[in-house]
Amino acid sequence: MAKKWGRRAEDQEWFPRLSRVEVWQHNIVWICFVLLVATGMMSLIPTDWVTALFGNYTGQVYYYRRVAHLILAAILIAGSIWHLAYGIFTKPGRQMLIDMIPNLNDAIQMKQNILYMLGMSDFKPKFDRFDYREKMEYIFGLIGTTVICVTGVVMTFAPFFPRFMVEVCGTIHLCEATLASITISIWHFYGVHWKPGKFPQDTSWIDGLVSMEHLKHEHPLQWERVMKERQMAKQGVKDASSVATSWGGQHDHHNNTTLEAGEE
Repeated sequence: MAKKWGRRAEDQEWFPRLSRVEVWQHNIVWICFVLLVATGMMSLIPTDWVTALFGNYTGQVYYYRRVAHLILAAILIAGSIWHLAYGIFTKPGRQMLIDMIPNLNDAIQMKQNILYMLGMSDFKPKFDRFDYREKMEYIFGLIGTTVICVTGVVMTFAPFFPRFMVEVCGTIHLCEATLASITISIWHFYGVHWKPGKFPQDTSWIDGLVSMEHLKHEHPLQWERVMKERQMAKQGVKDASSVATSWGGQHDHHNNTTLEAGEE
C-alpha cells in the first residue's frame, strides 16, 4: 500500500533516509528560500502596482520587505554554516558528503539511465544512496547558495564596495535567484514529490523516513546493503567493517553498474 496525501501506510517498513539534523537543515533552507524569493521578487513589481494596492502604506511595505529579506538571508547563511560544520565535524555529516562526491560511475549511470528512459536500452542502472541527479542538484545548490550569499552581502553593504561591483552583483543575484526558482520548481519538485509513485509528496522532508519499497526501487544498492547487513546480523557476524554502512558505502559498488551492463 502506497502513501496517500502524506499518510504513512501501516503495512510498510520505514527506513531513515535523512537524520533528524538533516531534516531540520533541509527545512530551514527551503522555508528561507521560498520567503527570500517572495520578498526579493517583490522589488521587481512596478511601484505603481504596490501603491495602488497599499496606498499610504507603500513606504512601510517596502521597508519591512527589506527587513524581512535581510533577516531571512541571515538565517540562510547561518543554516549554511551549520550544514558545513555538520559535514566536517560529525560522522553522519562526513558520510553524507562522501556519498555526495561524484565519481566516474555516476557518468556511466547517467548515460545508461538516459538510454533506458529513451527506450534505447533495457538495462536500468542500480543507484546507491544518492544518484547522479541528486548529486548534481546538491552541488549546484551549494554553488548557487554561495553565489547568492556573497552577492547579497555586497549589495547589503554597498557603501563599502565600488559601484560597478555592486551593480554586477545585483545582476548576478537576480539571475541566480531566478535560475534557482525555476530549477527547484521544476526539477526538484517533480523529481522528489510529483513524479509517479511519489505524488503529491515524499514525506521524508518531515521525518526523514522512506519506505523499504521506495529504497528498493530508487536506491537498490543501498537496499541490498541493508538486507545483507540484516542477514549477517542474524547470523551473528560481528565484523565491524561490515556493520553500520547502510547510510553510505558507495566504495563497495563503484563498478557494479559497469559490470552488470557488460554482462547484459
